[in-house]
Amino acid sequence: MQKKILGLFWLLFMAIWYWFYLPPLSIFSQAFWVFFILGAWLAIALAYLSKLPKGDWLKGGKIGQKSFKGGIRLATTPMPKAFKWLLIGSIGIFVGIFFLNITQSRVFRAKSYANVISVKNASFEKDFPETDLSTLALLDRKSAKKIGDTYLGTIDKVSQFGISDAYRQITIGNQPFRVSPLEYKSFWKWLSNRKEGIDYYVKVNQTTGKAQLVRLDESMHYSDSEFLFRDTKRHLRLQFPTKIFSDPSFEVNDEGHPYYVATTFKPRFGLTSQDPTGAVLMDAVTGKSRFYELKDIPKWVDRVYSAENVMMRVDDHYTYQDGYLNTLFSQTGVKKTTDLYNYIAIDGDIYLYTGITSVTADSSNLGFILVNMRTRQVTNYKLASATESAAQASSEGEVQEKKYQATAPTLVKLDGKAFYLVSLKDDAGLVKSYALVDAEDYQQVTVNNDMVSLLSQFTEVDTDQLASIGNTGKKVKIISGQVDNLASQIISGTTVYYVSSDGNIYKIKASSKTLDKLPFLAVGDTFKGELGKDNYLNRVEINPKESAMVQE
Repeated sequence: MQKKILGLFWLLFMAIWYWFYLPPLSIFSQAFWVFFILGAWLAIALAYLSKLPKGDWLKGGKIGQKSFKGGIRLATTPMPKAFKWLLIGSIGIFVGIFFLNITQSRVFRAKSYANVISVKNASFEKDFPETDLSTLALLDRKSAKKIGDTYLGTIDKVSQFGISDAYRQITIGNQPFRVSPLEYKSFWKWLSNRKEGIDYYVKVNQTTGKAQLVRLDESMHYSDSEFLFRDTKRHLRLQFPTKIFSDPSFEVNDEGHPYYVATTFKPRFGLTSQDPTGAVLMDAVTGKSRFYELKDIPKWVDRVYSAENVMMRVDDHYTYQDGYLNTLFSQTGVKKTTDLYNYIAIDGDIYLYTGITSVTADSSNLGFILVNMRTRQVTNYKLASATESAAQASSEGEVQEKKYQATAPTLVKLDGKAFYLVSLKDDAGLVKSYALVDAEDYQQVTVNNDMVSLLSQFTEVDTDQLASIGNTGKKVKIISGQVDNLASQIISGTTVYYVSSDGNIYKIKASSKTLDKLPFLAVGDTFKGELGKDNYLNRVEINPKESAMVQE
């Protein structure tokens, strides 16, 4: 009877530990070996206790006694042989893991670490994509969260739910968004609402700043705020007990259906250098899950590799090309990533970018890298420039009297030239201004409270793409009329035409995309265009077939 009770205690303890600890049942996981060895020790300890005379655990027994102060005696029994073998086995496992990790460390396998990834070299001027301003992510995570959280009051049962802090960056189509699901505020509120599930998630457009509370056709019944078997990590662990995976992250596909994505891992060297092998996609509505190899992961999944994994592998590549000893002494050719990184949306994919600098450099970059977060393809663009930290400090110095704080810069390429775009926030965390810092000469800083006006000074693209930035859904105002007077001047190297019509003055900026007729515009001609900020006209037509007066 005593053995059965102790056996049930062991099973209960291990089950509770597994329920909360959720270790993968894989020999490639250090967490598994900790779970296994401590469970074995507990089993042997309980087996030892089961051999003690009944009722004599804390008092004198017939098998042997040991006296303590105060007259308390503990009955003892000979040490079972299993203790000896368990001790030897435990020490052997720990020594084996330690020896494996040491021999597979960067000290002995530096060049292998350096070659985990390959880096394609390219020219910034020729190969780095020109920034598509219509997909420019202007809002960082904190700003997106502030906007998204304001929508909480518009939902049903607002007292029962909050908005998750996730706000994961994804692309929907080609547009960058931050998305985050609703979550239960407490266990008791989950208990009373679990049958209905979670009906909403929030998405914030990082270009326009427009947020939307999306109501699902079918409610989510699996999320990070669920309990018991519907908790995402526990649900996946029970479905894939041997997989090593990261914490699941919330994403939606291009049709807006919610999923949780858990990247799976396997150690590359020893048991510590984990590297992705694929991903498990779990439908947040039904809980159905499927594992995909890296090459088979659907293209709508934007983030398979974490920023930490990417930065670690890139640093290894640039640090250990000439071996470990070179990093300690001569440091020939040793480079590293800079302290800051950010994300860029390009053709529907999320790319991490960061600067590459010499280990001895203070404020200068040798170039930039772009890393596809779905495939981990790395491209290095050579360009001597300032570091992101230097650009931050320079932009803050430009408005130092206002004590604004600069966000992590976004790298943009405007008319073939590299710039850092920096948002400047006040103490409340609200974006108050923007700065464009010349990446090659970070002392050249231009600040403007209006994003469109700022960018229009540095790029010819002023019609299709700039129109979407800051668009809050207002109707476009169309202006048409006749030229009463005409003048022009050059601003920052760009010709701007001033058109006087019916007592108003409109501006048209010349670019490679404006009509060839623009230089020949004359008094008496008719025109039509979309009215933008500061009376600039976009999508201009000259002498259109049908002319109308002002319309909404």
